[in-house]
Amino acid sequence: MSRILRRLQFNLKMALVAIWCTLVSIVFYLLSFPYYQRTWLSWAYAKSLNAGVRVALGVSVKVVGRENMLAGPAVITMNHQSNFDPLLQGPVFPQNAVIIGKKELLKIPFWGRLFRATNNIMVDRDKPRKNGAGVDDAISRLKNSDCYVWIFPEGTRSHNQPMAPFKRGAFIMAIEAQVPIIPMVSKPLKHVLDIPNKIAKGGHHEIKILPAISTTGMTRDHLPELIAHCERLYADTIAGYLDTPISGAAN
Repeated sequence: MSRILRRLQFNLKMALVAIWCTLVSIVFYLLSFPYYQRTWLSWAYAKSLNAGVRVALGVSVKVVGRENMLAGPAVITMNHQSNFDPLLQGPVFPQNAVIIGKKELLKIPFWGRLFRATNNIMVDRDKPRKNGAGVDDAISRLKNSDCYVWIFPEGTRSHNQPMAPFKRGAFIMAIEAQVPIIPMVSKPLKHVLDIPNKIAKGGHHEIKILPAISTTGMTRDHLPELIAHCERLYADTIAGYLDTPISGAAN
């Protein structure tokens, strides 16, 4: 396929993704009024976004390790590559999950209300708490409900680069609440969606749910060891992805 045709294909797919995401967001914005902060709203939103985006991009998602998914409460960690991550993670996004997001999102018209209405945790970086912004709220939720807290431990997008060092927040939450960590690893997206080169090849994508990591009995003294262990798990799994092609049916 020539460069011009690849570029046209990319732009068409991006336009379809934008249209679908806009339509789904409008529907859930309207639903946020009668169903404000219902636990199923965020789950349904993630599933709906994923359904259309997978078709528009021509991407099928295979989930490996579903048997490792525990009932909540738990902290779910996921590597973060680009803004497209959430659009392909619907197959592993559980019910009763909340996301930690910056309070600045609330200032964005339309999206701000939608983010709050889906019962997520707001982070106010100008007013950090003892455990770090947003961490205390997450710990309280984990201790008092069966929710999952979904977090990208790198703290920012890696943009197809090697992983950034993990930040402490996710691991403080898990230790303080004494709940397990469920590591999920998303295969590097470049093989199906190469954004820098504007190539949307489509194909098979994979998300792997690794065995849960217990934090029972851990204290803050275990933080460095716990973080290093998780970083090694992610680095080894991603390295394996770079060497091994995906095969098998999609979910």
